[in-house]
Amino acid sequence: MSAMEPPGIRGEQNISIPHGGPIYSPHMLGRLTRVSEFESSVFEQLQNLKADIGWDSLDISDDEICVNDLKIIKEEDLVNRAFEEALKDAHLIENIPQKSQEQSCQSGSCRNQSAASSQIKNDKLTSLKSTSFSPKVGSSKTPEQVPVHFPEVILCLEVYHNRRTWSKTQEFLVLGRQFLTEVRDMIYCLTDEIMKKAGKHDASGYFLVEDVFCNDTRDPYAIDYSKPIFKWLEHSRNVALEKWEFIVAGEQQQHQKRKAFLDSNEKLQLPHFKVVDMQKTRFCDLGFRLGAGYLYCHQGDCKHLIVIRDMRLIHPEDVQNRAAYPLITFQSKVRFRKCSVCNIYKATKVTVDDKWAQENPCYFCDLCYYMLHYADGSLLYSDFSVYDYLHE
Repeated sequence: MSAMEPPGIRGEQNISIPHGGPIYSPHMLGRLTRVSEFESSVFEQLQNLKADIGWDSLDISDDEICVNDLKIIKEEDLVNRAFEEALKDAHLIENIPQKSQEQSCQSGSCRNQSAASSQIKNDKLTSLKSTSFSPKVGSSKTPEQVPVHFPEVILCLEVYHNRRTWSKTQEFLVLGRQFLTEVRDMIYCLTDEIMKKAGKHDASGYFLVEDVFCNDTRDPYAIDYSKPIFKWLEHSRNVALEKWEFIVAGEQQQHQKRKAFLDSNEKLQLPHFKVVDMQKTRFCDLGFRLGAGYLYCHQGDCKHLIVIRDMRLIHPEDVQNRAAYPLITFQSKVRFRKCSVCNIYKATKVTVDDKWAQENPCYFCDLCYYMLHYADGSLLYSDFSVYDYLHE
């Protein structure tokens, strides 16, 4: 895989995932929960359901139901039968025969009409069947096979662009018992590639989930980004309280909720932040809210919004190989700019404050850049800045 490409672009196989997914409602957050609480809640509901239907009191003997007599019908077969029955009923209603048409109908034309009707019916059935299959997603090929043990929870995690904060760049299916570093290693950001190219790549980074800083300290030279934040909280507590009030109240409803906070008898307190190692922390170790925005910070000050959108038990149609997770279910397309001069080739360089360029900044392919700025191997002028252009 090229260093310029996001993970999950090459060397993949298409796999199926179950239908359904998170029901998204903007500005709607779940309560604070944990993976273990979710599992307990689901099992409790199952026990209550069994009690309601009297499962234990049902007298089912082996003589009444014989496994050998049962016929296993696949879901696809049931869907096909339903489509065929629906189309048969619709055909009978729409094509009520009339005596006058039957008498005037010649045998050859009737056969043609019957064949055409049959073809239309098959086309409709094919069209409907095409929408009944599970969606396909990319999975990196891996020879390792690690079975997933039930019960296991799957989280739907979204990553957003560092500058275009409204734009989602990636979406993963993550197991509840996976380490946070397994997700971090799959997150793609152009800043990482730029810093590597400049020889200034920093392996440090953290997730901030609720009141927990999850620092990546795998690299011996990694920096604890949370230390200066804790120092600021200690020496600028009043300012921190004002900012925390702004965060809690929300930017859009700041003025309305500020008064409510000031009038209330409860005094707003800062969270008791703590620090853990990312490589030793699993998602099931953290408390979180579905739909809430959390922080991923890397390369000093490159920040991304992280959202845990959904949580569910693993389904038999899910990938049952733990080594395949985190599973990429969405990857934004890489955008390449074309050369501003020829508008044919991909841009490889970008200039700033270039007096001979038609725009500022201006993007060039290698050929156009050297034709405009060089003569006989010598740079014609140097009062501008030039950078290698990767992509957006």
